[in-house]
Amino acid sequence: MGNALNCGCGHHGPGNKMLASAGAARDEPRELDWSHADASKWEYPECEYGGQMSYFKDPVFVEGVELDKGLALLKSHPDAYDGIIYQTSMTDWPVDQQKYKLVKRTGAGFSVKGKSRGAGFTYIEAKYQALPSDVDVAPDEYTDSVLDNFQGQKLGTPMMPGRGQGCVDNPGLKIIGDVDPNDVAQGGVGDCWMLSAISGLAEFDGAVSKLFRNEIDEMPHDEFNTYTIRLWDLSQKPWQEVDIVVDERLCSKPDGHSLLGNTASVDGELWVCYLEKALAAHCGGWDKIDGGQPVHAWRMLTGCEDQYTFRDDDGDGFACMGCPDNDTLENSPHDGSQSLHYIDWPEVGGGGDERHKCEHDEMFEKMVAWDNQNYIIGAGTCSGSDSEDHQGIVDGHAYSVLRCVSVGGFDLLKVRNPWGKGEYKSGMWDDDGPGWEQHPEVKEKLKPVNADNGVFWVDKDEFFKYFSTVYLCAHDMGEFLKD
Repeated sequence: MGNALNCGCGHHGPGNKMLASAGAARDEPRELDWSHADASKWEYPECEYGGQMSYFKDPVFVEGVELDKGLALLKSHPDAYDGIIYQTSMTDWPVDQQKYKLVKRTGAGFSVKGKSRGAGFTYIEAKYQALPSDVDVAPDEYTDSVLDNFQGQKLGTPMMPGRGQGCVDNPGLKIIGDVDPNDVAQGGVGDCWMLSAISGLAEFDGAVSKLFRNEIDEMPHDEFNTYTIRLWDLSQKPWQEVDIVVDERLCSKPDGHSLLGNTASVDGELWVCYLEKALAAHCGGWDKIDGGQPVHAWRMLTGCEDQYTFRDDDGDGFACMGCPDNDTLENSPHDGSQSLHYIDWPEVGGGGDERHKCEHDEMFEKMVAWDNQNYIIGAGTCSGSDSEDHQGIVDGHAYSVLRCVSVGGFDLLKVRNPWGKGEYKSGMWDDDGPGWEQHPEVKEKLKPVNADNGVFWVDKDEFFKYFSTVYLCAHDMGEFLKD
């Protein structure tokens, strides 16, 4: 990123965050467009299995009679069906007794288990292979060593997107298409702090593009791919930019059936997957990013030293805290010291010395000023387990704050869960809350979208009820907004 993000916390001129929120128009759920699929890249591998199935959500079956008709439907509409199931022996039966099940392509993650010749059932899968499966692997220096285990378990065989291994096998495969916060979908690592920070960075699409040193517009290629990602090395004093080179293999869970980390977007964007992999390698492994704070991720992503943590620990107002001694930091949030100290408030938003505390009204006003200045904002809930939630907002979890606005007499914040799902429920301004219909002028201005994508609106009181910590990267990111 060069010197573009050598930043201070002063005022850089009027912000244009309202323009940045073109992301509002991209909140519609992404859809995979199969119309561009190359018919020659469909394959139909066949296996026998004992009847056991695996899936993320309940699959949808379409039952029929006469096997040849079912097979014809599968091969004429592979974009509509994952595959077909039938009893192996029925090929010798009368056609009016040949019952089959087509598995609709709904994103259920359907697969069969217990594969064994003569097991009784046959599954024929419609598999799209965007890239050749026969490729010479040139390993990076991380995947088979630094990144081969997590929480004491050895990970499964890494998966290569688009090569017929069940990982992003679709015609939309790309590194970067239309960058926005909704590309982030946290996987099985406790790195919400990092992914919420990345989601906030993604409001400024040019900042994401500049992290990748490859000419990525036409990638991935048929040959084995490697990606060079520029990060900031906090272990060097002063911090230095370094290139992290990772190969195309993505780490899988110990059973090898699915990705360990972030999942690709529905339409096949992979940039978050490789950025997360590079950050994990940069920090020393998956365990080294299991827990942390968004401000630490922004240090590595931007090189910006002006990172702030605002906490309301005792209910008497938010205090401004930071880590002024950068010499104590290392790349992993688990290494070095990240002790927080009271510091002066950033000038944008009105400033204040280290003793100043903000009640909710003043804190919101400051957040609006930071948002308009194109700063990146995050928020954290109270400590606890993310298996516990309050009206859909989970404990011990980091979120992105995408908008802070006053509209129609209401103070509202747009928040995003890095899981890519899981939203606030029963609020005035949740996806189907009553506020939108009661105040159509607000709806017209903010254009909310009713979709389970992790994005939701809350009013100021709701926000501060659940979020006791606010994070800030105090650099004007407006220069990274693309037209």
